[in-house]
Amino acid sequence: MEFDTRDPEEKMASFSPWKRGRPESWGPYQIVRHSFWEEFDTRTFANMDLDIDTKRAATKASPFVVSLVSLSGGKPLFMGSGTIVDCEEANGAQLSTSTILTSASLFRTSAESDALPNDIKVDVYLSDGTLLDGQVYACDFHYNLALVKIESGALLQPANLRNLDDSISIHPCEIQSGTSSESFQLHPNSDLFHLCPGDKVVALGRYFEEPHEIMVAPGKFSLDLCEFDCKELFRANCKISKCGIGGPLINMYGDVIGVNFYDRLCTPFLPINIALKWLEHFKKYGRFCRHWLGMQMTNLCAARLGLLEKIIQKFPNVSKGVLVEKVIAGSPAERAGILDGDVIVRCARNKVRSFLEFCDIIWDKTAGKSEKLVVIRATSGGRLKLKVKLEETRPDKFYKWPLPEKCMVAVKRVRM
Repeated sequence: MEFDTRDPEEKMASFSPWKRGRPESWGPYQIVRHSFWEEFDTRTFANMDLDIDTKRAATKASPFVVSLVSLSGGKPLFMGSGTIVDCEEANGAQLSTSTILTSASLFRTSAESDALPNDIKVDVYLSDGTLLDGQVYACDFHYNLALVKIESGALLQPANLRNLDDSISIHPCEIQSGTSSESFQLHPNSDLFHLCPGDKVVALGRYFEEPHEIMVAPGKFSLDLCEFDCKELFRANCKISKCGIGGPLINMYGDVIGVNFYDRLCTPFLPINIALKWLEHFKKYGRFCRHWLGMQMTNLCAARLGLLEKIIQKFPNVSKGVLVEKVIAGSPAERAGILDGDVIVRCARNKVRSFLEFCDIIWDKTAGKSEKLVVIRATSGGRLKLKVKLEETRPDKFYKWPLPEKCMVAVKRVRM
């Protein structure tokens, strides 16, 4: 009897229905990982054989995905990606002005630096390879977001930005009504896109060297935690490279639902809801909103089953809310009397159904003022009315955004 001695990765590659004749080689090979010169699909097995739905979504989104290269002292500083979020005709000129949403990592001189270099220059490459000069319009090192303005001789296609609805009911009656996780995603052109763990998403980027091709990394949305300081981040299991930082996360309709960042094992992303609130606040007030409550939160559906059982028993009318996983010592949340395991169900007289809905309410409030919260506490069965004072995040409390250092790793399969 003849045994198949190939490893599981090699076997799976041979079974892919979307694999067709692109040159590749089997190793093992020693390659450099966590480098700007990595493309998404050359050395990442999960991105090599894309299905037709992923290709359709990516080609729909391709026109508004750009590559950005920052330079300081005439030398490249950072290579990233971005999304054209707005384009308008310039008054009295045959030009259009476009706004690109990207990551502030593009302008960091080091992981610890929160200062914009004085001599910063930005090269922007469009989908057709056109090179344009970019001007830094806004830069926030706390949320790691930035805006870059460009001028072009034609109107550019902006992205369709779709706010996320991350609410999921925990109530058992949802089973009887036939609602399942597979029915959460809404159809195109609806106001919100309902994202559920396991839903397919696609991380996009554009490579900074010719021919400036689109880079694609399919994956799924996950409830798992990110290790970054930023507690507003969500997580997808897409595998991108460093030059994909700042690029868009899209749904299978080609709508932008997040801004990508980079970690070793996953793609943390900031929901577009947060990025749009950030942009709206900057345009309205000329400064950034950086409220601090001092607690780590998630949606109620992510709670362990034992806690959900107690909540349903003691609060049968509560099916959605925001679970407080951790309260930071000395924080506004602790001073308000909020405890680990509490569930926020109302804020400022508004019903709270999800984490992003809570963030949306808080972003519209003024720092320094107190807001009323209603929380339920499963341990005591109590429904409590509390007041929490919104504080402004101090610069020494800004989120940190570390990047993995370059290293050598072994891979089995390399696309030539």
